[in-house]
Amino acid sequence: MSQQASVLEPIGTCLEDGKRPDGMTMIPWSKGKALLWDATCVDTYAASHINLCSVTAGAAASEAEVKKQNKYRSLSNDYNFVAVGVETSGVLGKQASKFLKDLSKKLIAATGEPRSFSFLLQRISIAIQRGNSASILALALQPLRLQNPTKIKGILSTK
Repeated sequence: MSQQASVLEPIGTCLEDGKRPDGMTMIPWSKGKALLWDATCVDTYAASHINLCSVTAGAAASEAEVKKQNKYRSLSNDYNFVAVGVETSGVLGKQASKFLKDLSKKLIAATGEPRSFSFLLQRISIAIQRGNSASILALALQPLRLQNPTKIKGILSTK
């Protein structure tokens, strides 16, 4: 995070249900507060999202961000919280888009690399593509898994 130390699933930020945000900066992000973030990737084409997403790009991601924001509202007095929502189609939610632009400014200031924002978006896109591939592969192999579980190890092997 632009040369800022961070910790994944930080202790001490648990909610009543035991859930924690995905990460936290170890030093202040802005206004003397550390940054907490929680990311989610929602299925653009799920039946529950298709009507909304067919009208407004990023609607499912933005909706997921609002849910995350409400979920972690109790932590907002002590931390800067950002909900990072993306869709399986690659569209960013409103908060994610703003956060990534802010982060890229810090990356550019730290590294001097003007293409930092593009590189960051490319990494996120690749992560989404890998997740989509894993989902499709798991679905495609499901019938095979039921018939012959040992054969799947050979198909998924990287050797």
